[in-house]
Amino acid sequence: MIRGRTSRVVACCAVSTLVFGLVAIAGPAMADSGGSRNQGHSSDGGDSDHGHHHHDRDHNGTLFVSPQGSPTNSGWSCDSATFTSINAAVTAAPAGGTVVVCAGTYKEDVLVNKSLTLTGQNAIIDATGLENGIQVVASDVWVNGFTTENANGEGVLAGVDALTDAALLPAAGPVLSNVNIADVTAINNDKGFNGTETPNCKYPGDCGGGVHLNGTTHSSVKDSTVNGNADGILLTDDYAPNSYNLVEGNVVDDNLSECGIVLPSHSTGAVTFDPGTFQVTAVNPTVGGVYGNVVRDNIADGNGTDKAPPQFGGGGSGSGIGLFGSGPGSAVYNNVVVDNEASGNGLAGLAMHAHLPGGEDIGGNVIVHNDFGTNNVGGDAFDGPPGPIDFQTTGIAIYSAVPANMVISHNNIHDDMIGIWLSTTITAQGLNHNHDTNVTTPVVTG
Repeated sequence: MIRGRTSRVVACCAVSTLVFGLVAIAGPAMADSGGSRNQGHSSDGGDSDHGHHHHDRDHNGTLFVSPQGSPTNSGWSCDSATFTSINAAVTAAPAGGTVVVCAGTYKEDVLVNKSLTLTGQNAIIDATGLENGIQVVASDVWVNGFTTENANGEGVLAGVDALTDAALLPAAGPVLSNVNIADVTAINNDKGFNGTETPNCKYPGDCGGGVHLNGTTHSSVKDSTVNGNADGILLTDDYAPNSYNLVEGNVVDDNLSECGIVLPSHSTGAVTFDPGTFQVTAVNPTVGGVYGNVVRDNIADGNGTDKAPPQFGGGGSGSGIGLFGSGPGSAVYNNVVVDNEASGNGLAGLAMHAHLPGGEDIGGNVIVHNDFGTNNVGGDAFDGPPGPIDFQTTGIAIYSAVPANMVISHNNIHDDMIGIWLSTTITAQGLNHNHDTNVTTPVVTG
């Protein structure tokens, strides 16, 4: 999360002029989704596969990719695959088609720029030295069954995260819809993050996470394992709203330098605010904001346990689940967090911050029926001095510089010094309906 009033990227949220600059791309200047690839995407074996795709369909129009593939094969199964390159098969597939990637290891940065089903069968994408494992820049895409590892940036990215890649997005607009990621293992990505101001990745600061949805709607990340990245699963609004997505049934653990599941708003225009009082006066859902999303039935353990830099108060570097504003104009509102389990995280099991001086909206969020064990094991300095500090183990920690209303009810909180830490600006319905076990102080208002 952002600590203090600086634009440096620390922990779960990023404030970056590079990212904010993407707002300007949402117009006719963008090329269509079939445009040229950005540098960093490779297509090994692609040349040998072109010109043979009249062979490479089974009776259902499916293309097969295998390390043992050959352009002289029939292409009707993994045993007779024509393609050796995933990118080449995606290029050859028709819109709405299916590419099956057979067992093996593929050293590619796969770009999906059309409606497609991309299915892995024990397929590993080793993106060592590349930016992403899989990048989706089209709507109506299904990705499932892959292990993505060792990317400089994200294991799986929906959208773009650098201004130089804006031309990859659809000409009709930057918001992607119906992008569905399931049964993916994203491990040991974010290799470009080295803790400095100039990491070797396109997404500023933390390289974007194991799985990253940027500017998507009605999309999902389900039944996946996300381990050993910076952030685990990341939903952002860097250049367009991020809304009505589902994060469900995932195991997100040991992403040590950031949060497990994190919804940070990076927009500067998601809300309008009074420049004198920094009170929010209007929401602008067509401009930006992270809203209407559901985070349900996930496990988020052991994330963010690396120590945050001293200039940001020290303490933990990430929560199990996080909802964050990153500066004036940002907004994370009307999201539902339900039936999750979070323990052993550096910050609280669920942390929600709207920073000084205000102009951020975290209202309307609903946190219900979750299980929070011992969390905030590293402690949370919030905005840093002179802001509040909570260095005791805590299940839920919420801070806002300006008033916010939400629901916090029917959560099971156990084995913490503090059950729920709230700033005095927070009004929370349902506090009396949480269940505390071995909690010293159920609610602290600070």
